[in-house]
Amino acid sequence: MKTYLYTFVLLTFMLMTGNALRAQQKIDLKQAIQMAIDNNPGIKAKQSQIKQARAKNNQVKSSFLPQVGILSKYLYTNNLPNFYPLLGKNLPIMGQGGQTGEYVTLHPMAPYPDLSGDVLTMDLNAVYPIYTGHKRENALKLTEQLQKAYAKNMDDSKALLSYKVKRAYYNYLMINAVIKVYEDVLKQLNDHLAMARAAYKEGLRSEFDVISFESKIEEFKAKIIDMEGKRRVVATALSKLIGLPDGQTAEFTGDINDFFRQENARNLAVNQLYDGNHKLAFLSEMQKVLDYKKAMQKAAKLPVVFAFGNYHIYHGKDFPPFNQTWRNGYAVGFGLKINLFDGNRSQYQMDEINAKQEELEDYKAGLKLKLDIAYQKTQEQINSLLAQKKAHEKHLQVAQKAYEIAKTAYKNGVITNVQLNGAHLQLSKIQVQILKIEKDILTQKAYLKYLAGQIF
Repeated sequence: MKTYLYTFVLLTFMLMTGNALRAQQKIDLKQAIQMAIDNNPGIKAKQSQIKQARAKNNQVKSSFLPQVGILSKYLYTNNLPNFYPLLGKNLPIMGQGGQTGEYVTLHPMAPYPDLSGDVLTMDLNAVYPIYTGHKRENALKLTEQLQKAYAKNMDDSKALLSYKVKRAYYNYLMINAVIKVYEDVLKQLNDHLAMARAAYKEGLRSEFDVISFESKIEEFKAKIIDMEGKRRVVATALSKLIGLPDGQTAEFTGDINDFFRQENARNLAVNQLYDGNHKLAFLSEMQKVLDYKKAMQKAAKLPVVFAFGNYHIYHGKDFPPFNQTWRNGYAVGFGLKINLFDGNRSQYQMDEINAKQEELEDYKAGLKLKLDIAYQKTQEQINSLLAQKKAHEKHLQVAQKAYEIAKTAYKNGVITNVQLNGAHLQLSKIQVQILKIEKDILTQKAYLKYLAGQIF
């Protein structure tokens, strides 16, 4: 019995461990961005807009085909002859001296009493516009242009989502690097503790040194636990952002120093923001949509030429003396439709389109101004951060040298543990500050990439 229980527990543990390992996956930045795009509801909504424009495009294409329809009526009437009245012809009554001045009305068929009966009619009609003043062609181009505009709008959403992913990703990598710095500090503190204990045994140091180092060790353990908690929070937020299913965890790979070296070598000019910005492109595409709409509006004043065909079937009480049960026939021809006056509605609609185009042009001018300001501001922040990083790197060199001197001085009993800890903590503090500066620079560059329309 104990053997079976042990086997069951072991299998359960292996199964749970296997599931945990399968759920854990390694994701790099490019994969994270792509996953966010694939799973984001906002992006899917923008894709639906493109599908709607594509459906409108197919609707316009259908206007190039003949329109065929059937009109059928079935009715019962109690006054069938009057429903289809006979047309009479007046003929003069002739006498010996010519016309008498009186007339008699003759009908092509003899009159008959009112009868009740049912009637069935069916018409098959086909209409095909031959010429519409290029209204259909411009409508087709409008829907194609609308798809391009919606695609630019979706690309802007993708670029913005990419920026959000990068911002969270760089924060995650920065916390990883800070934890490594703290772990290295902890390792050094343990070495200091070993030195203090050895010196205490030899009577060279007091117990205070040992307790002091033990206190610092616990302090940095607490810092590591705090940073690990922050990393879990950022990882959870990033997992939600990329659409990772509930219950699955991921390890986000990469080194913040490598990312900084790669991105620091790349620079964007302000004209690249104009050329690549998806919002500007969207406004330009919408202006083209309105151009085609204006062309359609002008075509509304032009004549429309169409061809038509009709095939009809009739069943019901016919005129005596035939009383046929079924009749059928066809008709074909051409038609012309001209709108002479619409109360100036078309002109007012044209004025509305022109006003909308002016509005879009004003939006473009305002957006370019915002891009200029954002570019200058971001570049100044990057330059300021680079200057800070350069200064901190100099401080780091000094701090590293001071720490090496402090370690030697402590071993020789020249300085106290407080001074050694001060030199050590100053070194770690500068390292953390440099990591934060690198993260901030990467975030600023990611923002410039978003403005330039870059996704990856």
